[in-house]
Amino acid sequence: MKKIGLLICLFGSVLTNAQVTLTQSNLPIIAISTNGAVIPDEPKINATMKVFWKGDGQNNAITDVAIYDGRIGIELRGSTSKDLSDKKPFSIEIRDAAGADIDTSLLGMPKESDWALVAPYSDKTLMRDALMYQWGRSFMAWAPRTKFCEVIVNGSYQGVYALTEKIKRNKNRVNIAKTDALAISGDALTGGYILKIDKTTGLITAGVPLGFTSKYVSGASSKLPYLYHYPKAEDITTSQKAYIQSLVNEFEDVMNSSNAKDPVNGYPKYLDVNSVVDFALLNELSRNVDGYRLSSFLYKDKNSVSSKLKLGPIWDFNIGLGNADYCDGAKISGWAYDFNKTCPTDGLSIPFWWDKIVTDAEFKKKMRDRWQQLRRKELSNDKLLLPIDSMTNLLKDGQVRNFQKWKILGIYVWPNPVIKATYAEEITYLRTWLKDRVAWLDGAIATFPTPTSETPIEQAQVSPNPSVSGFNFSYTLQNSSNVKLLIFNQLGQNMYQKNVKQTSGENQLIWDGNAPSGIYFYEILFEDKLKMAGKLVKE
Repeated sequence: MKKIGLLICLFGSVLTNAQVTLTQSNLPIIAISTNGAVIPDEPKINATMKVFWKGDGQNNAITDVAIYDGRIGIELRGSTSKDLSDKKPFSIEIRDAAGADIDTSLLGMPKESDWALVAPYSDKTLMRDALMYQWGRSFMAWAPRTKFCEVIVNGSYQGVYALTEKIKRNKNRVNIAKTDALAISGDALTGGYILKIDKTTGLITAGVPLGFTSKYVSGASSKLPYLYHYPKAEDITTSQKAYIQSLVNEFEDVMNSSNAKDPVNGYPKYLDVNSVVDFALLNELSRNVDGYRLSSFLYKDKNSVSSKLKLGPIWDFNIGLGNADYCDGAKISGWAYDFNKTCPTDGLSIPFWWDKIVTDAEFKKKMRDRWQQLRRKELSNDKLLLPIDSMTNLLKDGQVRNFQKWKILGIYVWPNPVIKATYAEEITYLRTWLKDRVAWLDGAIATFPTPTSETPIEQAQVSPNPSVSGFNFSYTLQNSSNVKLLIFNQLGQNMYQKNVKQTSGENQLIWDGNAPSGIYFYEILFEDKLKMAGKLVKE
């Protein structure tokens, strides 16, 4: 299915490529010149770049004075994406006159030399990556910043792109210790590192090992590759390779043992569990068909900061959020982490150790606690849907030119599960899919084990449930507490809230059930800490 879809996409892009003239835009304009040279897969070639941007909310023109006008190195980027169409994604490196890379701020983002020009194509909303990174930035240590722009290469308009921060060790990106050739022992040897789980055409390029393989087979895959992302394969030393490989091997050995879920000597000894929870929740929110198994990163700081591997940063969601027609990628229900069961013959499987983690009751408690916390604020329906509206408005003119250049609306592009005739219909599909997915997650996660209470609660119960009228929440407090009752509908909207101060002993709260018949969810917090949560059925 994938190969057939790719052929259709490639054939379609050749037929529908049109010439578009860009003179001004409400988006930043990036004009690149290679003096006619073809941009290769690698290595980067020399080029020049001009950036026209007056600031957010301003109109920009190619006749303006450029805020950046200088040298860059440029190459194609991506694995599948660079072959999907004639709309090519690029990696760029800001360079000085001597060809050395220099840190530079672009479009208001922190200074760095390395950037990605991401080229949304099969994602006809143009915004799936940008949305996921925005949501991720609201509660993760770091997720890439993005700026939509319109790109011209050698005088030819290429469409709407997203200038994106690449994943790199930096105080403004992945903020871990610098590892250089002198880091050969002690605390310096223990961090920092960034590894990438991804497909590769081979673990050796030009005689340089790109990473190492797992000792274990995952699903239908050959042995999983861990690729060196930082330090780079050509820079990492023998002792650094030995250290990070030994740590991963030790972790995998434990995950392959009966101690995998042990709270002391199992995965919590090796992984920062909070980062694993956040990583999993974002992949589940998007039901990312590539989630967990491709473009997945792990990083580690020095032991003096943390001895544990962290999951993240997040990357690459262009076929998430309902935009994949294979392996249940567009289904509202179901878990992305069940990919190995959904597609058991796929040669790029999720690492075997994920199954051990997501089936652990203690991990599910943490997932439930974190999800319900995020749904109250960072991932509330408003915080999920308003950025879609904002980006739609921002792209209202640029998307018109993009689809004049690439006439793919109403045409199947791998791996679209639906074919919409207009940009507005693509946005409506995204909004509807997201609302339905979140409602399913609310219900599914509410069935996970309740997090262990730090303040013991005895004889906690809800009655009656189901109910035709009201619900009584009863429990015994061992200490006096400020108690909050919250009632949510299936869209995550807060329908009822009550705050009371209660003393130790037997206590209760009542919701009168003044709402239409249906499914609702409750949370009870003591001193703003979640203590009880579950599902209510109003008949």
